[in-house]
Amino acid sequence: MSMVNWFRVTGRRAWLPSLLLACAAGCSGLHSDQPAPQVYRLAPTLPAAAESTPAASATLRVLRPLAAPGLESDAIVLTRSGQRFDFYAHSRWTAPLPELVQSGAIDALRAAGRFRAVQGEAVPLDSDYVLQLEIRRFQAEYQGDGPPLVRVQLVATLGRRTDRSLVASAVAESDVPAQANRMQGVSAAFEAAFGQALAQLVKQVQPPAP
Repeated sequence: MSMVNWFRVTGRRAWLPSLLLACAAGCSGLHSDQPAPQVYRLAPTLPAAAESTPAASATLRVLRPLAAPGLESDAIVLTRSGQRFDFYAHSRWTAPLPELVQSGAIDALRAAGRFRAVQGEAVPLDSDYVLQLEIRRFQAEYQGDGPPLVRVQLVATLGRRTDRSLVASAVAESDVPAQANRMQGVSAAFEAAFGQALAQLVKQVQPPAP
C-alpha cells in the first residue's frame, strides 16, 4: 500500500473516535436546566340532573369547540391590565383547551339527562342535534399585584343535524376571583368558573319541546 493510501485509511480511522467524542460532548448540552412544567387538570363539579327532567329521546353531538386567538393550546392564559396577553411559565393544562372544554361539556350534558345520548365527533353514530361551542374567554385577568380574576365565557349554538337549522343559542359565563396568587389558587378558580359556566350551559342547551 502506498504512503498516500495508508494515510487516507488510517487518517479516517483516527478521526472517527474524535468525532464520536465531539458528538457525545455536544449532545450532553441538549439537556435543559429548566424546571419541568406543572400540569393542571380541569375537573369542575358537574350539575346534577333535575328531578323533573322528562325522559329524553333526542341525541346530541358536541363538536370540537372553536377558540379565540391565544386559547387554542394547552397554555394557561393570563392578561395584564386588560390588554397584555401572556402565559403562566412552566404550567399547562393536561390537553389543548378546546379538548378540555369539549370533554367537560359532554360530561355536563350527560349528567343533566336532557339528551338520551351525548357524544363527541369520534363516535361514528348519527345524532339529532349538533352543538358548536366557542371559547371567548378562558383567562386569569390581573389588574394589580393581587390575585387575578378568572373569567370564562362560552358561546353555544345548537342546531338540527338534518336540515342545519338553528334551534337555540346561548352564552354561559362566570367570573371567579382567585383566593391566592399562586397556581393552586388560580387553577381552583379556573375549575370553579368553568363549572359555573357549564351549569348555565346545560340549563340553556336542551332539545325543543315536541
